[in-house]
Amino acid sequence: MKRVLMLSVGAGVGAGVIALFIASGYVMAQEALTAETTVTVTAPAAATADVLAAKKAGLNNTEWTIELKPMGVAKAKSEKDTLLFSDGKVSSANLEKAGYGTTNFSARILEDNETLTWETMQTSEKNGVAFWRGDIGPDNVMRGVLSKRDLKNNTKDFNFVSTGSREAAPVAAPAPAEK
Repeated sequence: MKRVLMLSVGAGVGAGVIALFIASGYVMAQEALTAETTVTVTAPAAATADVLAAKKAGLNNTEWTIELKPMGVAKAKSEKDTLLFSDGKVSSANLEKAGYGTTNFSARILEDNETLTWETMQTSEKNGVAFWRGDIGPDNVMRGVLSKRDLKNNTKDFNFVSTGSREAAPVAAPAPAEK
């Protein structure tokens, strides 16, 4: 989605038109001072940063029930999993059982300024690497892909979709060891 706002600026020598283009999370201001001179300034859109901060805060301390289905397998049986987002980290109940740790995730807002996309990579010394990418759209349904690569470089890819979400209690920090 592209929005354009045009403003007229004065008359005479400094007269010109200022056009603001808002697209892809950036605001571009362009002032045409004369036919020969154009100045362009680009900066991150504050609105997008605010949307991202609000959506990340809303994702914190949530638990998502998802259904995973193998890609490229006819009549594949789906499996259930639970994703937990807490303190800027994500974990998978199924992958934790397989030795994958909780990891940080990155997030961004897509061009529609409504869809949150998150990504992470989890590792297991015994089982390899898991790459996650999920989108949470305006319908508050999470959809995404899990790609698991084992230690022999064999890859298994899955689509997933959320079947529910709820608030989760914050994960308690481990108690300090007594001396």
